[in-house]
Amino acid sequence: MSEQQKKYSLCAVIPTKDNIRTIRECLDSVKAVTNDIIVVDSGSTDGTIDLCVQYGAKVVRRPWPGMVKQRQFCLEQAKDYDWILVLDSDESLDETLQNSIKDLTEKTIDPNIEAFTFNRKVWFLGGWLHHVFQPEHRLRVVRGGVATVKGVGVDGLGGHDQLIVNGNVAHLPGTCKHDSWQDLDDMLRSYIRLGRRAAQYDPKPSKPYMILLNPLLAFIKQYCFKKGYKDGWRGFIASAGVACGNMIKQLQKNEYRGTTK
Repeated sequence: MSEQQKKYSLCAVIPTKDNIRTIRECLDSVKAVTNDIIVVDSGSTDGTIDLCVQYGAKVVRRPWPGMVKQRQFCLEQAKDYDWILVLDSDESLDETLQNSIKDLTEKTIDPNIEAFTFNRKVWFLGGWLHHVFQPEHRLRVVRGGVATVKGVGVDGLGGHDQLIVNGNVAHLPGTCKHDSWQDLDDMLRSYIRLGRRAAQYDPKPSKPYMILLNPLLAFIKQYCFKKGYKDGWRGFIASAGVACGNMIKQLQKNEYRGTTK
């Protein structure tokens, strides 16, 4: 790069809590892109904080207020950077995606483009899910100071969080590895947590027939339409897990509404 070319700043922000199983791979991949890493930790006791410090990350300790508020806080810590890479502690970047993101620090990008998506692929029980959940484009690279975070529900705090920008969004080549679940038990526990959040914040009514119909449709979508059967036994287990998670969500929504009437 010539001396006349500008170097654009980039910071990675990562919320953590007891993620020692996956945080090392996450940090290894991020260090190939930037040395500026901000970790917002909500009470780790398993060595996560010490490892992040060893990698040179700035660690901010903050009690857990919910994913939407925590993600927004993460963005605010890096608002003065040209670009912000938003990752979870169980996500890591492959070499192609690393190079795509590094290009943003070395090239002038169309000012109308405020954010980039990339594809996330699940690593499950020791192998890739090439079909289940695919494609899963996630908006995770944004210009500093332009993005907000929103969930579902009246107050926008429930369900999966989502980054929102007003400008154009482009797509980056490469893959983000999502090593979310250590085993099937871990997968179902995560669906229980998500179901509880959906029950608390999702304003849509949950009808009794949905308890049986929606899980079946969820399985058919992943295993048949997305061709999860091509992922072999992992694809079947993952698709069945999605169906179980959907049923858990419907049951928890009914339970929550029954106890709050």
